Amino acid sequence: MKAFSKLRRGIASVVALALALMMAPISSFATSSSQVARNLFITTVTAECCVVIGPTVKVNEPATVVPVIVTWSADYIVFDTVQFALSLNGGPCAFYGPSVANLFASGTASSFISGTFQWVILPADGLKRGSNTITVCGGGVGKAVTFSVGSNTLTVQSSN
Repeated sequence: MKAFSKLRRGIASVVALALALMMAPISSFATSSSQVARNLFITTVTAECCVVIGPTVKVNEPATVVPVIVTWSADYIVFDTVQFALSLNGGPCAFYGPSVANLFASGTASSFISGTFQWVILPADGLKRGSNTITVCGGGVGKAVTFSVGSNTLTVQSSN
C-alpha cells in the first residue's frame, strides 16, 4: 500500500509540474490593452502605396530597446495587387516583412479573403525608448488601387 501511495504522489507531482510548464508560455504572450487593436467595420480605400489605414497599437520600450513582433490579421478584398506595411511613430510606411496581397490569392475579386501578416521591427528601424506607435498602411503597387479591409486585429509583442 505504501508503495502505491508514493507512486500516486509522484504522479501528482509530475502532473502539477507539467501543468505549470504549460501555463508559462501563455503568460509570456500577455499584452497590455494598448498593444492590441480590433476593428469590426469595413473600410474602403483607393490609393497608391502607401497611406495610413489603421488600426494603431502602442508598445513601451525599455531603456535597452528590443525588437517587437507585429501581427495583423484581416479580412480584405483587393481589385489588383496591394501592399500592406507599417508606419512607426508617425513616420513613412515601411516594409518590415511580407507585404503583398493580390487579386489572385482567392481566385476571385468578389469576396473577402482572410490573411495574416507578421513583421519584425528592430531597434535599428527606429524603435525608441519609451512609447512607440505602430499603424497599418497600404495601397496599390505602382498605381492607385481600390481595396476594402473588413474585420481586423493588430497586435504587438515585445521581448522585454
